[in-house]
Amino acid sequence: MTAPSPAAFDSAATPEQAADAAATAADRAAEMASRTTSPANTGRAPSPPVQLTQGPALGSEELRVRLLKLIESLKTARDTEPSHVAQVLGTPLGPDPEDAESQLVEGQLTGGGRYSVSVDTLYPGTPGRHVEIRWTPAGWKGDPRKPENALPTCSLHFPPLSDDIAALGYSRSKNSPHLKEAWSFRKDVPANDITFYLVVTLYRAIDAADPKGRPCVLSVEIDADDAEVGRG
Repeated sequence: MTAPSPAAFDSAATPEQAADAAATAADRAAEMASRTTSPANTGRAPSPPVQLTQGPALGSEELRVRLLKLIESLKTARDTEPSHVAQVLGTPLGPDPEDAESQLVEGQLTGGGRYSVSVDTLYPGTPGRHVEIRWTPAGWKGDPRKPENALPTCSLHFPPLSDDIAALGYSRSKNSPHLKEAWSFRKDVPANDITFYLVVTLYRAIDAADPKGRPCVLSVEIDADDAEVGRG
């Protein structure tokens, strides 16, 4: 339907009446145009929502063993790709419902709580992918690093994990005191011109024997870089 031209209006109409008629015709034309382009008339069904991939139920100790196996396997940037991460950890990876560029899986921890594994791109142009393994402790009330959310449950005791990572050839250092409590690990692989960095973020579980709380693992992040490879 097209809007009638000014000549189609009654010649005896006042200017105000002619303007009203023109506006009405324009509104009708716009309505018809919107109907012809409306998605409701395309005949296409909306895309189904992306389902979050569920991983196997794992104990914290089993997840620790699989994590160390992944860390030990890191030799090239390709070892941070989703296919390798999924294979070594024994957990499927699927699309992240909230991020089309990310792969994600979540699963239950048999001792209580949940875990997740995500693989995405942290910065364009960097080699490999950004891998994060995260623990959600039982009784989660929010970030357990905040005093009001402190928990008595410990996802994974940090000191043994730290020693195991160091035994795989990684140097380690504690992050600056003004930052959230975390430790950094680094290993150079000169033969492949690559360096791997790990960041283990901690929270403190309530512990009567330690006023500071028991150091527990909240997440482990893995990244690769080829800018500062140490040659020994």
